[in-house]
Amino acid sequence: MMLAGIPVFIKIVKQIFGLDLVETFGQNTILLSLSLVVNILTCLYIFNIVRTGYSLPVVSLGLTIRNWKSDIKTGLKHYLIVLPVIIAAGFIVDFVLRAFGMEPEQQDIINNILSEDSLGVLAFMVFFGMLAAPIVEELLFRGFLQSAVRITCDKMQTVLISGFVFALIHWNAHVFLQIFVLGLLLAYLFEITGSLIAPITVHICHNTITLAFLISYKHILKSHV
Repeated sequence: MMLAGIPVFIKIVKQIFGLDLVETFGQNTILLSLSLVVNILTCLYIFNIVRTGYSLPVVSLGLTIRNWKSDIKTGLKHYLIVLPVIIAAGFIVDFVLRAFGMEPEQQDIINNILSEDSLGVLAFMVFFGMLAAPIVEELLFRGFLQSAVRITCDKMQTVLISGFVFALIHWNAHVFLQIFVLGLLLAYLFEITGSLIAPITVHICHNTITLAFLISYKHILKSHV
């Protein structure tokens, strides 16, 4: 849906109604809005599979707040330990790429944030990155994928597969190692807590820190460079 469905939908609307959504509302607004719709539909589809296909409660996806306070503390504690590793991974990849004469390629969302001038659209992007994306991605990669993989794999294999697929789906070699390390942490937290609270907390914190840095660079640091 993300790679093919959204572009097709935009073309269909233009052909039938003569309305160019991108030109009318802006590329970032349309892509984020449609992405949010796709994410919601994905969650509903997952719920349907679990509830109808397997007759399981949604709690089986890790949607429980039974020990939410301790889960949040566990997530934050582990994140503070792993954060230096994530940062170091970024520096290592950047150094290696530049050593071979290759310019690191930023993710599309980063380029969009740095180039976006509308405060409203920027706020929408921040909301999407800080809340919507972490919740949906954790439900998909940890709650659904990891729970399914665990049926046939041991804990170590499950964590590795969940982290690898999570990094792979971001389609960016420059940040693959960083996201892989983050994905391993998120998968590990889900394994030890059995809840999505800890990985969602870490995911929100990581995205918030990243977005805060990007916005600071865009509005403060960039003007002095």
